[in-house]
Order: sequence, then structure tokens, then C-alpha cells
Amino acid sequence: MPNLPDNAVPKATAQSASARLPLTDAERALQETRDRLELALDLAQMGTWDLDIVRNRLQASARAALLHGMPARLFDESGGQFFGSLPAEERRRMRAIYAVALETGQDCLQVTYRFKLKNGASRLLEGRARIYRDEQGKPVRLSGTLMDITQQCAQIALEASEEKFAKAFHSIPDSITITEIDSGRYVEVNDGFTRLTGFSAQEVLGRTAHEVGIWTDTLQREHMLEELRQKGRVHHREMDGRDKHGAPLVLDISVEFITLNNTACLLMNARDIGALKNAQAQIQHLAYHDPLTGLPNRALLLDRLSQQVSLLQHQNLRGALLFLDLDHFKHINDSLGHPVGDSVLSIIAARLEASVRQEDTVARLGGDEFVVLICGLEGSQDEVTQQVRELADNLRNLLAEPMFLDGHRLQVTPSIGVVLIPDDGLTPADLLKRADIALYRAKDGGRNASQFFHVSMQQAVSQRLRLENDLRLALTRNEFHLHFQAQVDCRNEYITGAEALLRWQHPEYGLMAPDQFVQILEESGMILEVGSHILNEACKTGGLLLRQGLIPENRFLMGVNISPRQFLQHDFIERVERSLTLHQLPASMLKLEITEGIVIQNLDDTILKMLSLKALGVSFAMDDFGTGYSSLTYLKRLPVDTLKIDQSFVQDATNDPNDAEIIRAIVAMAQSLNLNVIAEGVETSEQLAFLEKVGCYTYQGYLFSEPLPGPQFESLLELKRPAQQTAHLD
Repeated sequence: MPNLPDNAVPKATAQSASARLPLTDAERALQETRDRLELALDLAQMGTWDLDIVRNRLQASARAALLHGMPARLFDESGGQFFGSLPAEERRRMRAIYAVALETGQDCLQVTYRFKLKNGASRLLEGRARIYRDEQGKPVRLSGTLMDITQQCAQIALEASEEKFAKAFHSIPDSITITEIDSGRYVEVNDGFTRLTGFSAQEVLGRTAHEVGIWTDTLQREHMLEELRQKGRVHHREMDGRDKHGAPLVLDISVEFITLNNTACLLMNARDIGALKNAQAQIQHLAYHDPLTGLPNRALLLDRLSQQVSLLQHQNLRGALLFLDLDHFKHINDSLGHPVGDSVLSIIAARLEASVRQEDTVARLGGDEFVVLICGLEGSQDEVTQQVRELADNLRNLLAEPMFLDGHRLQVTPSIGVVLIPDDGLTPADLLKRADIALYRAKDGGRNASQFFHVSMQQAVSQRLRLENDLRLALTRNEFHLHFQAQVDCRNEYITGAEALLRWQHPEYGLMAPDQFVQILEESGMILEVGSHILNEACKTGGLLLRQGLIPENRFLMGVNISPRQFLQHDFIERVERSLTLHQLPASMLKLEITEGIVIQNLDDTILKMLSLKALGVSFAMDDFGTGYSSLTYLKRLPVDTLKIDQSFVQDATNDPNDAEIIRAIVAMAQSLNLNVIAEGVETSEQLAFLEKVGCYTYQGYLFSEPLPGPQFESLLELKRPAQQTAHLD
């Protein structure tokens, strides 16, 4: 505005004051009008001011002076003194507004500015003014009003804040309620409360939570209030409630004191955590239970086992841990699929749970491994051993009962390893380890059996571990050798082929047969490397014998045993081709001996791989035929050339009518399918006579020759060369 302290508006020459004369009627009337106007302005709490621009003289009403922090009396001094106490920023802004008005020719101005009082408080003022000009249009006078709008603006801000609060209050997804502390009546509820409980605001306002029936336990509010009084606030307290329809609610609440309309109230935030609690419970359950069967898992078993060890020692009682593994369960998964396998596991779990007491524990460790923890057994070690042995036998009989799934009749038997607590160990780790050792012995002894742990078993495990470590070095030390057992036509003693058999020349234990270490090779995965070595060495020997003229081309078959894991190698066909090519052995002179374990891995893929190899000229023999429960099922689809009768049937063929009948059936089936037959393990002339009688003419066994190292096998061929040549001429 003009005439501020920097004297932006030039001063005018003062004119002489008019002589004071007695008031006329007209002047009195005008004065009365002014008085009434002043009264009206004062009632409106508005001050007036008038600035003579030419003289730089400002007259202001007492109200205007008061608004500017001056004494409440008429002001009649310079404009600079009236506006001088304003902050510099406010003065610059006012001059800018005045300059714009002059430049644009405006006559009316409005400005809002903040005035700081001596006590530190600030006041928001609104000034309105009109510019008066002379005949040349030059501003000569500025008159206006001044009003304190501090409360008005505060009210507007409050209303805006309340509007924002109301919007936020109702838009918050959580339930927000305001209740009176003393009565408990609802004063305000938001939309989140309605969504959570199903009650509308009209249904609950003026009523208490007890009347509405929201809290399951009416004492919950009292307990919450007690915590509120002690701590000053309640933060994340869990309370149980129910909605309008009686459905249970699990609520997480936070409460604070507030004052509303001079009434002490509670502001409560509530959130439904029922789904979260269920999810947490499920996660907690999954952390300690098997998802398929619902049984305790390893973690929970170890916890319970640890507790039981301490409890049994304290009470001078015994317990037992039975480690169960299902025999040949992998066959079910591979042949019938995992859904059927999962159903079998669920049935087994249910049978186990039904067979033990409530205080006992049945757990699944994974795969087809289960554990039964029996506690609180009284008696001596021998008496408890007998009790547990009877339980193990009952479990074996129970689990072996047939089950019908997906159109299949299945019968599953378990092998069981047993340890007594605390006799066989005082820690969960030791007990499980020793039960596993006993289980291994039960499986090794023929399966479908139970075996109690004995300290000597620990020594056997240590021995096995040592063998495994030695096996890892055997290839690099050239300790593996092949022995060859001749396969003979009994009608003319013509050697039709040989089976390459692995031997291990252990530096300490001497020559070891495969049954002493092949299982370790299989379980450790070393069978892949060793199997490739066997295939390569057999082809090498066959090629050498062929070039030496000791075996005739295409009238001798070199048999090589192939493990399931080896056959499943993605490049197995290429490995066979490389060995044949490298050692110049015709593919028609190689016979791969496979077992049922290869077949049931994946029948379709197995057949495709076999057909690819047969296209090269390689032939196949089904080894140990008759010992597997599903051989007959697959035989008609497999492109095999030869069936090998397992030596377990041959050994008792002359004494056991059942074994004899099995051999007759195998030979008859082979003849009907146009397959060759070889009998294994022939040791007596009586056995050979029986085989020849039923139509099996090719055999191998100690009756003709034991498995021989390469040089000795060459000598055997050299010795039999005349017979070979004669048979060839025949």
C-alpha cells in the first residue's frame, strides 16, 4: 500500500485546516450517520482507515488501531507508522498489489496479511480499500476497512480438517469406533466396522457392545480397560468377538483415550486376524507335520523323542523306537504313478496310527520311511524286548494286509529296525542312527522282517563306510578286474558265450565278489563310472579274443550286466557304440543283461532304448527271470532275446517240485515266445540232466567252469578250440 515506511509515495504539501464553525442541521445529520456507521462497523468488529496520499496522513478508527497492536484510540499519523510494524515480506507484497492496481486501473483492492503481536501471537487481517483519483486520474486518497479473520480462517481450516478426518475415518479399511468410557455406548463407527461386524451405524449408535453382543466374553472389555489404565494405551491386544450373524471373529485391537465434546471416550482400531491366525496355524502345523499324511515330521519327532528320553530316565521306564521302511515301494511309484503311491502312504499312516496308543507317536520322515515311538514300557530289558517284538510283528502283519487302489490289488510289507530307550542311546540322533542301522540289516536279510539293534551292527556300518571309501579309489588303483564264466550248449559242449563278472582285488581283504560291494556302488552312485568301465573292458576282451581267433564271429555272445542307473543314462546308447567301435567288437556279439529294475523305471522309454540298441545288432537277456513279481507283465512287450533262469530255482530243481515246475513253466514260455533260455548256477550233473530233459540246453555254472580271469579264460577257449571247430562244422 502507499506511504509505507520506505516513503514510496511522495509527500504532498499540507493544506490549511478549515476553520471550525458551529454545526448546521445538515452537518449534525451527517455526523449522526457517521456515528451509526462507526457503531455498525464496531459491532462487525471491523476497523476503518483513510489515507490522504498527497499528505501521507492516515486516519484510523480505534478498532483498526487495536487490530494493528496499538492502543484502542483514533490514529492520526503517517501511513508509514501505521504499517511500519508489518514484516518486510508483507510490506513488499502489499506494495506489489498496489502497483498492479495502478497499472491496470483498478479502483478496489483486497489484501490478506499476517500481523505479529508483541506477545508473539500472530493475527490474520483482511483489508479492503478503494482508490480515489483527481480529475487527471491521479490517486489522491485510499480508504478502506480492516477485519480480523484469524478465527474465521481457523474455523474454515477446522471444518476442512474435520471433513478430511471424516473421509479418512470412513475410508480406513479397519474397524474404527469411538465409545464413551463410562457408559460404553458407541458414539461413532466407521464403514470398516460395518463391513467387519455386519451392523449398520444406526443399529449400534447409542448402544453398548454388550447390548449389541459383539464380544464373546463380556469381561474382555474390563480387562482391556485395566490394561489401558496401567499403560495409557492398548496396542495389538487379541480379543474374541462375533459378527451380527454369530460368526466368530478374532480381532487385533488398539485403544487410546480421546476427548470428544468434553466427554472421555475410547478410540478403538480393530482388525480381523482370523484368516491370519488360521494361516499361521497352518504354517505352524506344516512346520511340524507331514503335508501328505498329517503325521508328525522329523522336527516334531526329534522334539518328542528328546522329551521322552529325559522322561523315561526320570521315571525308570523304557521306550522303543521302530524305524519302518516299505519294501520295494519304489516299484509302486514307478509302475503305477505317484498318486497311487501317495494313497498307499496315506493308508499305511492310518494303519500305524490305529495300531498304537494315544500317548505314542507315529511320524513320517519322508518317502516311505515311518517311525513309531513307544513310551512308558515297564519291565526288564528282556521283557520289554519281547513286548516290542510282538508289536513289530503285529505291525508287519497289519501293514501287509492287501489294499485295493485304482483297480490294483497291492500288498506292501515293511522292514523294521528297532532300538530300545534308553538302552541303545540317550540322544535322538544316536537312537535314529542306530534304528536306521538295524533297519538296514533287516532289509539286507531279506526284507519283511524286524531287527533289533546290536552293537555289532555299528561295526558293520563302520566296515561298510570303509569299503565305500576304498571303492572310490579302486578304479584309479586298477583294482577292478573282470572274470568270465562260460555259457555252454550241453548237447555238444560248445561255448556259446560268456558272462563278464566284476571282481575287486582289495589290497587288504583280497579278491571280493560283487555281492560284497555292488550294493554300495549302487547306493553311492559309483555304479555309473564302474559300469562304464565294465562295459568297456568286456568289449575290449571280446575284440581281442575275436582277433586271436579264439571265438568265432557271430557265434559267441559277450554278456555284460547293466545296472538300472547305468541304463537310464541319457547317452547310454552312445557309450555302447563307442566301446564297440573302439575295440572292434561287432554289435551282434554283445549281449546286455538287464533286470526287472530297469524295466519298471519307465517301460516305454526302456523299450525305445532297447529297440535302438537292437537296431545296431545288440541283443538282450532278462537276468534273474522269475524272481520279480511283475516280470510276466512286461515280458510280452520287451524286445528281449534270452531268459536267464535264476540259480535259486536251479539249485533245488531236483529236490523241490515247486522249483522244478517254475523252471518248466519258464522254458515253455520261452519256447512259445521263441526266446533262448540259459540256466544259471548249474553245479551238478543231476541239475544239468533235469534242465536238458525240460528243454533248456544252454547253461553256466561250476559244473563246466567257474568264472575265470582273462588269461585263464583264453586258455579255456584254447583248450576247447577243437570242440568249437567241430561244433561249428556241425
